[in-house]
Amino acid sequence: MNTKKIILLLFLVLIVTIGFELYNLTAISLWHDEAFSALLIQYDFKEMMYRIGLDVHPPFYYIILKGWDFLFGNSLFSLRAFSVFFSALTVLGVYLFVKEAFKNKKFALFSSALVAFSSFQIQFAMEARMFTLGAFLIVLSSFFLLKAIKSKNWSWWLFYAVTCSCGIYTHYYVFFSILAQGLFVLYYLFRESKFNFFAWLKNKNFQFSFGAYSLVILSYLPWMSTFLSQAGQVRESYWIPPINPGSIPCTFFKMTTGEGIDPIRFWYILILLMAIIVAAIVYALKKIKTSAKWLFFLLLIVPFLGATVLSLKTSIYLDRYFIFALIFYLTLIGGAILAIKNKFARNTLIGAAILGSLVAFPIRWANLDVEKKPGMTAAAAYLNQEIHQFDKIYVGSSFVYFTFKYYNKTGVHPLLYTPGPLSHFSGTALLSPEDIIKDFYQGGIEEGNIVWMINTTGFGNYQPEVPSHWIKEEEKSFQDVYDYRGWIIVTKYRVQ
Repeated sequence: MNTKKIILLLFLVLIVTIGFELYNLTAISLWHDEAFSALLIQYDFKEMMYRIGLDVHPPFYYIILKGWDFLFGNSLFSLRAFSVFFSALTVLGVYLFVKEAFKNKKFALFSSALVAFSSFQIQFAMEARMFTLGAFLIVLSSFFLLKAIKSKNWSWWLFYAVTCSCGIYTHYYVFFSILAQGLFVLYYLFRESKFNFFAWLKNKNFQFSFGAYSLVILSYLPWMSTFLSQAGQVRESYWIPPINPGSIPCTFFKMTTGEGIDPIRFWYILILLMAIIVAAIVYALKKIKTSAKWLFFLLLIVPFLGATVLSLKTSIYLDRYFIFALIFYLTLIGGAILAIKNKFARNTLIGAAILGSLVAFPIRWANLDVEKKPGMTAAAAYLNQEIHQFDKIYVGSSFVYFTFKYYNKTGVHPLLYTPGPLSHFSGTALLSPEDIIKDFYQGGIEEGNIVWMINTTGFGNYQPEVPSHWIKEEEKSFQDVYDYRGWIIVTKYRVQ
């Protein structure tokens, strides 16, 4: 296959996936995590950095998003387009990385297509969060790493160090990917110099890699105290459920299909899937001759191993964080398919993999029934039309407080009702004392006032009891797309 045809096909892959993402980009209502991103970047830089330190994520995504906001605005389309942009760069990066690793343009194109059409990948390409930026930086740093090792040129090691630093300042799970890359460097050094310590000292790759990782560590020192503080918050209280024997198989099912699965009811499907995956990866590792295959393997398994070990004490295992391992999983599966000698079987599996990937997200999208589940988009539109300047707005959950605040055009400052302490993961980094009310009787409410209460049935939220002299006049409900986000409930009260 000539270069022009490869480029044309890669362009078509990008057009298909980006076109679908952009066309549906604002169809689903903004949710809590995205609203956190949107509101955080509205602070001046100093205040934004202070509030990031109060949260549980590093700052690089928010810094870059703030620059994007300056250029393109704070609309929902713009915020999510930032993720789409880096999703497209990731697909291009996969092509360059796989081509560099295996010197095979067809393999590179196939891997890029699998990543581009992946339902799991597309879900996060349409969210205003840091996942596609992190994935891009991992792919880019891995590409630089291969160039650095092969060329033994300090400039490539410098590029590698810079992208590593940007990665670990984007998401803490990227640490696992950098660890995987470091293990690959050790493997490569062992191949070159065995256990000869003096040979290592003379090895250019050892010298440059030592310098590169030293730069990464030095670059992280200014953030280290904040990282330790955030880690302490996570240890004290976090919302992620404990890891269990079905966690990893369920994650691989989601990475493969884009859908969740009940591990108790469909345990046999998970066992079969994991058997196929393990067999395919072993086959790929056996058939692919280049040493770069071990980099892909390490970038796949180290995040799972690291997250599993750390979750034995405090659970940090969450499906969406393995977006950073998805690329290497799909590439190894693609490598296994391309290594099959029987042409008919190989072409059949290539077609099935591409077709399955192409239809997976559209089917998921159709099943979501997005048009009938407008969530906060419709709730806020209703409130923006109905609320007058002297009305009061109370919100019963921080998990919808920020989403309404983003959409709010009423001119009335909403107050979050929270009679008890809030956990840090509910978004306390964005809250100020003037945003909170702890007692409905101390809200300065008078007879005749109109009070609007916004609440949700999602996120395990409770429904607060309002004073008896608040008379309910009207109530509307707006279903959100995902079950865990529930329904947005808007209730209008008149105070007697």
